Amino acid sequence: MDSAAPQAQNPRRKGWNVSSAAGPSRYAGVPAELVARLERFRETHRYRAHTIASTEWRFIDAGRGDPPLLVLSGAACIAEMSWTTIEHFAARRRVLAPDYPAITANAALADGIAALLDREGVARVHVLGGSYGGLVAQVFVRRHPERCLSLVLSHTLLPDPKTAATLRWVARALGLLPWPLVRALFKARLAPLFPKTPNPELALSKALFVELLNERLSKPQFLALLQRVVELGQSYRFAPDDLAGWTGRILLLLAEDDPATPEPVRRAIIEAYPRAQVRLFSGGGHATAVVKREEYFAAIDAFVGE
Repeated sequence: MDSAAPQAQNPRRKGWNVSSAAGPSRYAGVPAELVARLERFRETHRYRAHTIASTEWRFIDAGRGDPPLLVLSGAACIAEMSWTTIEHFAARRRVLAPDYPAITANAALADGIAALLDREGVARVHVLGGSYGGLVAQVFVRRHPERCLSLVLSHTLLPDPKTAATLRWVARALGLLPWPLVRALFKARLAPLFPKTPNPELALSKALFVELLNERLSKPQFLALLQRVVELGQSYRFAPDDLAGWTGRILLLLAEDDPATPEPVRRAIIEAYPRAQVRLFSGGGHATAVVKREEYFAAIDAFVGE
């Protein structure tokens, strides 16, 4: 289950310099100043790790100030994909952002995150879950409501039984294929989520996504991700009264042009959280945090308090 072992042997694990780890051609279309900014982030935000129940949990610990913010990243499973979010909020408060290890059960993943907070001496956090990370956040707040001061769900959705039924067989087939082919299929599947709008920071995000999938994500991590999504659709139903006894506040960040959350999907999650504040963006698609970064971060800052 511990997929971190191959990563621990990687000599680039501590630095992850863009020019060496990714190769210059992958970032060829990205302005040099943005590549340099990512390199500076990597130099100043080194990963830490704890071993919890025989599994290595790698995470970024940035900034200072209470209450901390727990950042749960998307389907890339690597916290660094949310580096601009981490960078922004670390200027205001402590930020903890874990990679997702190869844990196949949603409850175990949520409990591992809670154990990570325990190791860091953190009692309560604001929780920000984006895309797939929003599903992780929804499980986490239900298993550990006492740890959550507030919940920000960004560009995410509810568990879907139909998706789970299809993905169950897809996951079995992918498990038999070589990892480079599986990785290529995964990249092709998620590519439409990146808007085609010309944008230098969006180009950087695309290049980083490719790098993380090629260099950092392991096949066990990916297959565990699929198994968790299947389990969500088969075994989880999020209802409005689930959090009736929880006093925290909820913010839903959605985009009307997000291909991952069409109107029926957005309506369903809004109905599941009737007391949530809702902010609907336009023009950024699934990448609002990149394309409309100032508006996006301002909405979260106002919600959790600067």
